[in-house]
Amino acid sequence: MSPAFINTPEFYVIAAVVAAMIVAFAAKPSSRGEARTHLLAGELSYGEITTPSISLKVGEDGNVALIRHGIEGLGDSGALSVAVTVIGFDVTIEERFVPSRDVYDTPVNTATFILDFLAPERYHIKYNAEQGGLFVAFAFNNRPGWETTKELIR
Repeated sequence: MSPAFINTPEFYVIAAVVAAMIVAFAAKPSSRGEARTHLLAGELSYGEITTPSISLKVGEDGNVALIRHGIEGLGDSGALSVAVTVIGFDVTIEERFVPSRDVYDTPVNTATFILDFLAPERYHIKYNAEQGGLFVAFAFNNRPGWETTKELIR
């Protein structure tokens, strides 16, 4: 390459294009992976905790028990389910509430879900409760014996 080529407009155009490609590659966001959605029905019960909150407990087998506390207006003929969307290490949980049909239902305030599809990693959890506009977001380590309880806020 001769020094005369360095002073030509073609050289500067090529250099600008290469620099733009390097900047574009460096600014590209990392791929989060494909979204996987799991629909889970809750096992309803009556528990002692009445504050709207969720608990996560990791069993020795790596399965995660998600327990929703403080559900209001739900009887045993109603239903509570969740749609769990996993994209990389981001987990979004959308609660779906079906009210009771019978006024003579046995009241329930707790629902338990088993998440058996999470690898032993660190996740960012976002939980949205349809009823009451409640939510919580936090980090979660899927390691045997790990547990936490987080209060839902408006």
